[in-house]
Amino acid sequence: MKKLIHSKPNVLIKCNASLAEGPIWNHHTKELTFVDILKKNIFIYKSKKRIKKFKSREMISNFLPTKNNYWISCGKDKVFKIKIDNNKIFYKKLISIKHKKDNRFNDASIDSEGRLWASTMDKKEVSKSGNLFFFKKINSPKKLLGNFIIGNGIDWSPCKKKLYFVASDKRKIYIFNYEKKAGKISKKKIFARIPSHNGKPDGLCVDSKGFVWVACWDGSCIIRFKINGKIDKIIKLPISRPTSICFGGKNLNTLFITSAKKINKYNKTEKNSGNIFFIKTNVKGIKTNFYK
Repeated sequence: MKKLIHSKPNVLIKCNASLAEGPIWNHHTKELTFVDILKKNIFIYKSKKRIKKFKSREMISNFLPTKNNYWISCGKDKVFKIKIDNNKIFYKKLISIKHKKDNRFNDASIDSEGRLWASTMDKKEVSKSGNLFFFKKINSPKKLLGNFIIGNGIDWSPCKKKLYFVASDKRKIYIFNYEKKAGKISKKKIFARIPSHNGKPDGLCVDSKGFVWVACWDGSCIIRFKINGKIDKIIKLPISRPTSICFGGKNLNTLFITSAKKINKYNKTEKNSGNIFFIKTNVKGIKTNFYK
């Protein structure tokens, strides 16, 4: 296994987001998309001269591609089909979910079969009311996990036989056996615990070699884990709150990093917090899945 080589993290987009999340690289359109949850903004990045920003009427926490020129997004308690036409956003509600009062959808992913997986969290970050949902059919979600405050990143191993899931408040990444056709998970185990000095795990992604990368909120770093759950590399960042990551770019070897704004006790904003960063690496990611 070759040793990881990477560049220093650099700012890609100065978007000044409050809570940038959900980066996705669309290898068909060569676009990076992400959202600012709190400001209700959707970003589509093609190049530094071609960045589009759209104001959403709904607070959405993710923006997932389909093969049919629209997107799937989760709001507070709804899943939407979103179409952008002539710079206008059109919404179609697909389903509403009964949450506890202060719950909302958080991270989400599409599996290799084109189905939606989504985590939820308590907005007040108090109640263990978070869940992991699987939408084998969009109108019949199944609640697979609970008993955590903040459900977060979801991804799969290259062989599609393992699923990884983050419970941020527990500082844990879980691993499950995964049956691709049925979408069934079993044999839950702790894959990795994040040391307290490295913050809390947030969004994650898996590279083509099966290594697991996670953004560490309040940890100022990205951690890459070996397949056995041991730390392979810690990449320090110039901001405190990275939120999520994805691989993309022409050769799928650029790691894109979203972040959240941080204001210190002197009411000053941390430099470059809320911006989007990138890191060049010598490893490739896995192409994104599209909702069917």
